[in-house]
Amino acid sequence: MPTKAEVVEAGVTLDATYMGRVYSELNDLPDPGIMSIGSLCIAPFMSLVIYEAMRKRSFLSSSTEIILSEDANEVCGRARHSLKLFTDTNGGIDRQLTHFEQDIMREHSKYFLGNTWLPLARFLETDLGVFTYEGQIVTTTHSATFHLGTPSSRLLREGIAPVMQSILHQMGRCLVALGAVAHTGEPSAFASYASGSSLRNRDVRAAKHYGRSFNGPETPYINGTLTDFQAITNFIASLLIAGADPLSLEYSVFKIRYIALFHVLASLRVLQGRSDVGLSRRSSEAIGRIIETSEARVVTHPSTRGFRNTLMHYGPTNSMLGDLDLSAPLFGLVPIFFPEHGFRSLSALVDRCIRDTAKELNSWARTT
Repeated sequence: MPTKAEVVEAGVTLDATYMGRVYSELNDLPDPGIMSIGSLCIAPFMSLVIYEAMRKRSFLSSSTEIILSEDANEVCGRARHSLKLFTDTNGGIDRQLTHFEQDIMREHSKYFLGNTWLPLARFLETDLGVFTYEGQIVTTTHSATFHLGTPSSRLLREGIAPVMQSILHQMGRCLVALGAVAHTGEPSAFASYASGSSLRNRDVRAAKHYGRSFNGPETPYINGTLTDFQAITNFIASLLIAGADPLSLEYSVFKIRYIALFHVLASLRVLQGRSDVGLSRRSSEAIGRIIETSEARVVTHPSTRGFRNTLMHYGPTNSMLGDLDLSAPLFGLVPIFFPEHGFRSLSALVDRCIRDTAKELNSWARTT
């Protein structure tokens, strides 16, 4: 029977090793598009690994080497919390919608629009970058800003590279301390398999883009956050698993997919439960099609919440330890919370749910 410290350290080491491989491979790529977009998509998950590892430092042999500046620690924490979407207990849906409206959309519009000296040319100005992989949105400049954990005003004023360089350097040092190793040159993560020819980007007016997506022109800030849900889901459905078997994923890739899916589904349920936000009948029906599938109900069932919590927080309860095996997929967590499933059958269920959710979100985004 493994000890709690052994389980925590094993999970942290696997995640740190994976993140180290991803960033090494991204930096080795000749295609700057995959490098930049892949980095933006995976960044909040790297923050999640470091943030949660620091909270469990008492269980880690490398704890004395995990050091972040106050600024980097705050950025890492905000980026990690952004993954909770509408389920964040610190303000929930109202705080997230206000943040998206005031701190992202307004700041970007104020910075990028109204700058041309020729009034007749102002219709050409844009304030939103949209990035697609295999034809589907995987991130936007708004979504990336939201998940970087740094205020828009600072990023726009100082530039992403100057702001993030020191923070990412510190986070990289933490990953090395947690077990990350240099890339050996052998393909091992999505970065090495992603197709640069499948990546596209376009610049648009945020008001126009959001005004004709999801819930329609009356709720642009809801539509903006839903675009983020769409991007996250498309990322875990395609780019993240490039070159991999979705039914036999390594620990960290499965974890990223499950956590992201869980919070998208749970957040859509939160949104549907708010009668005061102005959801149209069509939007309510679209959410229902997503969250009421048998797969979605399994992923979000209250009895399985401990599965998500253990993956996210590296925190098995003492009662679980006797059933865990560090050599088993996900350390043997699956049969504890999903007695009807093994690792591959749960992986198949999660994969179906991700693909169905992505399909519905992409369809819903184009319905207005």
